[in-house]
Amino acid sequence: MSAMNVTPEKAMEQINAAFLSMSRQEVKALLSRKYPVFVKHGMTMHNEKGEVRLIDVQLRPWLVDKGQRAFFHKACLLLKSALCQVMPMYLADPKVRQIVPLDPEEHEWLMAANRKRIQKPQAVMDRLDATATFAVPDWKTNFWFLEPNSVGIGGVHYIPAAYHLTGEWVLPFLKKKVPHLKFVPPDDIRRILFGVFSRHAKAIGRRFKRLAFIEDQSEPGGTDEFRSLIPYFKRFGVSALTADPSEIRIRRGEITVKGLPVDILYRDTEITEMLAMGHLRKNSEAFQAVREAFIRNQVVSSIAGEFDHKSAWELLTSPVFASRFSLKQRRLFRSHVLWTRLLWARKTTDPKGRTVDLAVFCRKNRQTLVLKPNREYGGQGVIFGHQVSQTNWEQGLGKAFKKPFTYVIQLAVPVRSELFPVVSRDGEIRLTPFYAVTGFAASRDGLAVLGRSSGESVVNVSRRGGLIAVWMLR
Repeated sequence: MSAMNVTPEKAMEQINAAFLSMSRQEVKALLSRKYPVFVKHGMTMHNEKGEVRLIDVQLRPWLVDKGQRAFFHKACLLLKSALCQVMPMYLADPKVRQIVPLDPEEHEWLMAANRKRIQKPQAVMDRLDATATFAVPDWKTNFWFLEPNSVGIGGVHYIPAAYHLTGEWVLPFLKKKVPHLKFVPPDDIRRILFGVFSRHAKAIGRRFKRLAFIEDQSEPGGTDEFRSLIPYFKRFGVSALTADPSEIRIRRGEITVKGLPVDILYRDTEITEMLAMGHLRKNSEAFQAVREAFIRNQVVSSIAGEFDHKSAWELLTSPVFASRFSLKQRRLFRSHVLWTRLLWARKTTDPKGRTVDLAVFCRKNRQTLVLKPNREYGGQGVIFGHQVSQTNWEQGLGKAFKKPFTYVIQLAVPVRSELFPVVSRDGEIRLTPFYAVTGFAASRDGLAVLGRSSGESVVNVSRRGGLIAVWMLR
């Protein structure tokens, strides 16, 4: 069979069929290699007790062809160009400050960084989460961007780890079963990250020789992506280390970490989270050094990263702000950015452009809406209207309206499910439906894709979801 004219959709169907054809002996051999391969490639995380657990990865990868990669790369760069406008809009317009509100101290840090003029350049390493999948005929037209994430995005280790481990674990089997399919590694998010760091260092007049990965190390649990990135950057001659924000200092006019001068600090923590760190607030020297690092623009994501609010989508979907964006951007918004509104008692426009009382609209349209905390992550506090009773929905809305400017209401769209091969308890492989969503990390250097799957419609690794490795189909 020739690989010519095999679409990703057909190729993934063929891979599912290949897994169904496995004998019990082949399944047993495959499973016996899982644990050592996952540990080797660092596909692990820690629970609150500090115990290690494997992060699940689907047996079948996603396959993406050149046309799909080109389309989503272009769409993500266009959306990123719009998000780059949010900070200047915030500084210039009180209406924007109402839609993407900052805490008072967070606002003060922003103003300090922009005291003389708008701080440029802003280096934001973000992940754009979307409902996009690749094994469907309408992949180009029927998808939505769900929200932006621009501080400490997950996947900088797990995306390449997923395709490396599937390359070692699964692909040898698939090359025997479906030899006509040709698998090519996708763009590496670590290379994209390196490009962002090196260009930003040059733009602010630094030599990119030392990098510090900054994360709160006072609490156990969660992922440990940063430590695994250090060897990768050493290949490029960059010395890298991990540290807690409390270890940042200013010495002889330089931002230092553990006594070493650094050019770039890559952060895993929003400013609001840093402000809430008791061990950092008690260390005034470190606290001021962190603030100064933002002022000097040596942090990635830069200060503009604080605008990864879900309510940023209101700026893109409200007619009030439409004139701020180009025709191409507005076309993208209409087709692929979800109608979203920050919640407080007011009038606004609904998804059809009609003026409505927001509270009344939310109560009457439970089945088509989802309620989300504006700045939480990991799927916390999300309520899908169609999954709860009217009473519970109104209780959730009541809580949200009592805390104005902290929740968003968003148009709910279906998260696609697709069939993945899973080993059953009796040792055989069966096809099982999983919800799947996509995270895109884009720069001019390329497009990295994070696939996530779950039995729940809220898809998140922290809620015991899993990952989908992504390979290019040649």
